[in-house]
Amino acid sequence: MTTFTQVLINPGKYEGRKLLLNPQAMHARVLRFFPPDMESKKGERVLWRIDSQEHRHILYIVAPETPDTGGFVEQAGWETRPAQSADYQPLLDKLRVGQEWRFRLRANPAHRVASAVQGQRGKVLPHVTVTQQIAWLCAQGKRHGFLIPNFGTNDEIQDLQQVKEGIPTVAVTERGDRIFDHYNKNRLGKEQITLRQAQFDGALRIENVDLFRHALVSGIGRGKAYGCGLLTLAPVFSSDKNRE
Repeated sequence: MTTFTQVLINPGKYEGRKLLLNPQAMHARVLRFFPPDMESKKGERVLWRIDSQEHRHILYIVAPETPDTGGFVEQAGWETRPAQSADYQPLLDKLRVGQEWRFRLRANPAHRVASAVQGQRGKVLPHVTVTQQIAWLCAQGKRHGFLIPNFGTNDEIQDLQQVKEGIPTVAVTERGDRIFDHYNKNRLGKEQITLRQAQFDGALRIENVDLFRHALVSGIGRGKAYGCGLLTLAPVFSSDKNRE
């Protein structure tokens, strides 16, 4: 059963501060909420994201099972505010083509540049401007069954023009780099990771229900291990606290 969970993080506790500062540490902690064999099952993935506003930090998790967050709440949250989990299937079942939803997505907008060496994979580089990042989102919509109204689902060059001329129905509300240490088991040591993130807030329209449902439970783009890729929805006329 796919579940949607939210739990508050307490920055006043050492463990809470550590997890908020290091996506690698948070990724490892989130995986400990589940049996070790879960992500090895075909088509199952754990997605997570932290939404922060002033002193309020909420961890959202979408996963194939209900997370065991008991120890986490004690060490990094508030015991008076236990985690809240719900069955995600009712939301997935009510999705229909043509529906419009408000959404939030924190993502790692990036593209692969062709290598000059034949047979060698090119480098993955981040999109750096707001225009490029929104164009990337429009292209992802075509792959994942949704459309950003007034921007469409054309190829990247056309999307860039539409972003400049269209009526905004999406905005990049946060953007920047997360820099943190990552343990590389192949090199037996730490290496520094720089992850460029962009948070998108706006409205979308469902074009293909099957592709869209898959995006909600499997994520969008790169960097999913580090808190990117989780797409959350809210009714068009609602407050953020009702975000699903």
